[in-house]
Amino acid sequence: MSDILTQAEIDELLNALSSGGEEVAEEKPKTSGDCRLYDFRKAFKFQKEHMRTLSIVFQTFGQLLANKLSVITRASCECEVLSVEEQSFNEFNNSLPMPVVLSVLRLSPMRGSALLEISPEAAYTLINRLLGGSVDSETGKQFTEIELALMQNVIKQMLPIVEKAWEKVLRLNAQLERIETSPQFTQITGLNEASAIITLNLTVGSKSGLMSFCIPHASIEPITNSLNTLLLFSSGHEGRTSNAHSEQITERLMHTPITLTAYFDETPATLRDIYTLQVGDVIRLSQKTQQPVMLKVQHIPKFYGQIGTMGANYAIRIIDIIKGENEDEL
Repeated sequence: MSDILTQAEIDELLNALSSGGEEVAEEKPKTSGDCRLYDFRKAFKFQKEHMRTLSIVFQTFGQLLANKLSVITRASCECEVLSVEEQSFNEFNNSLPMPVVLSVLRLSPMRGSALLEISPEAAYTLINRLLGGSVDSETGKQFTEIELALMQNVIKQMLPIVEKAWEKVLRLNAQLERIETSPQFTQITGLNEASAIITLNLTVGSKSGLMSFCIPHASIEPITNSLNTLLLFSSGHEGRTSNAHSEQITERLMHTPITLTAYFDETPATLRDIYTLQVGDVIRLSQKTQQPVMLKVQHIPKFYGQIGTMGANYAIRIIDIIKGENEDEL
């Protein structure tokens, strides 16, 4: 309504036209064309590089989540990233339906909390599949305690997937703090705080619904240096991120289970002897008592050991290491 002229301004324009004057009352500046007012409260804080990295992380999350939900619901599931954008927390909060499944997550080493929003359509689709049916539900009604308990179980199974999706960027520890159904109880940051909103479309069978993550800039600020696609795909060994990745690989290798088997010398036997074996029969071995046995790591001979006991258990003491052409196969 501010663009409507007053009667005094109309009279002034008519007088100027009738007198042939060129001077017209100065118009108020307008924000049109390429010029617009800049609102510092909505200044963009996320760089494009950060948003690209978040997009890659949550694309991985979507693929892993689809595989997990296919097992849980026993239905074909798909999860794709629809958008990764920056909004104020107030815009995100006002766009949420009622009721909605809102999970407050603690994502260490991020500061503060993040939100996982599951729309009523997606929530009821998962609940119906978990209960063994596919009946359409009224999405406007409040969630019952049983339904929220089912969703809490599903969300807890999502947390390791979140950690797995982030592992190329940094080691993340995801924990569920609480679940709410109203946005008014989940104000995790200031209303004007810039937040990264990642929206995903979840399809279970023939039904689909939306879910989204809200990560405030204040939460993600401590790890912004890690949100770099160059470091994400770097195969070199320089830099802090590459060193940390190498340490993760080494640590995992150190905890990888490997089969260690001790072998006696081969003992010949006829098929008749083997066929007539009974419980309690004794097999005479070619292995002498003091003769060392060979230990193989998987299929590779690596050690010689002496048979003995430790407490109530049999044990083998390493007495020599086998060195030869097979040493490089480990």
